[in-house]
Amino acid sequence: MTLSVKDVRKITDFNSLAKICLANPDKYVRRAAVRRIDDENILSEVATCDASALVRKVAVNRINNQKILNEILLNDSSHSVRKAALNRIDDGDVLIHIARHDPNHHVKKLAWDRIKMIDSSLILTERDVERIFDEEKLIEIARYSLTWQARVKAVQKIAGENVLAEIAKDDESYCVRSEAVKKITDEDVLIGIIESETYKEVLKEAIRNPNLKNEDVLEGYAKNHANWNVRLAAVGNPNISQDVVYDVAKTDRTWYVRNEAVSYIRDESRLKEIAKTDLHSWIRVNAIKRIEDRAFVLSVIESDENRFVRESAKVRLKKLLG
Repeated sequence: MTLSVKDVRKITDFNSLAKICLANPDKYVRRAAVRRIDDENILSEVATCDASALVRKVAVNRINNQKILNEILLNDSSHSVRKAALNRIDDGDVLIHIARHDPNHHVKKLAWDRIKMIDSSLILTERDVERIFDEEKLIEIARYSLTWQARVKAVQKIAGENVLAEIAKDDESYCVRSEAVKKITDEDVLIGIIESETYKEVLKEAIRNPNLKNEDVLEGYAKNHANWNVRLAAVGNPNISQDVVYDVAKTDRTWYVRNEAVSYIRDESRLKEIAKTDLHSWIRVNAIKRIEDRAFVLSVIESDENRFVRESAKVRLKKLLG
């Protein structure tokens, strides 16, 4: 016999309703049965296992088991089911996780609103953090505050290397990770971040950190790394060899990287070599801007085939002549 929703509304026997909740092929019939049951075990099974989000949502709205609700909130594929679970929990840690990591914007916003009601101290401004000096409180803000601006400000005031390394690796905001990377002094930690990080701004801060001093590592990044952003950042590290910088300026396959390397060359004879030989006009101009030899700059004005380079050399000569 095929049951209808109307039929279910007339059933009072618990075992019959439970069987319908767990086994009936019609999701609307299952939903009707769920609405007539109060047993937490049955409701929890439906909330976590039913194939229909429609049915799971109704079950979620009827259970109080916080552990099950947390599990649903973290794992259910339906944003409507997660929102239903979100409305029934008060676990601050779970709410923070959802507000920062849930893939659905509406679920995140709802979590944010719930946190405001439960503990508004988790939502701080930069000005709020400026008035806080307790290290433990700052660490809590750096880990859990929902505003990335507050987390950045807290990171700027934290001294603990282990906490900074944790945040540099794990925070979902590249702005926060970048700020943490600037303060790390452990070279091995910096190398680990460089090897695992994918966002270019964080990579740049890690590689340019003056605490990264291993010349072999820096040379490897500057000359051989597949990511040109890494090569570009490496030539800006204050500990890198001038020979390596010059080699990159002469040979890197990406002109942005060669151009960046030129900006860090201190030997004028090398700058002159690049100003005479590089095929890219922008790089020749960049080299000329850093040359002090007036006679050389004049020779560029007289002989360079590129008008843009010649005009730039004229501007440089004018500056050198005062």
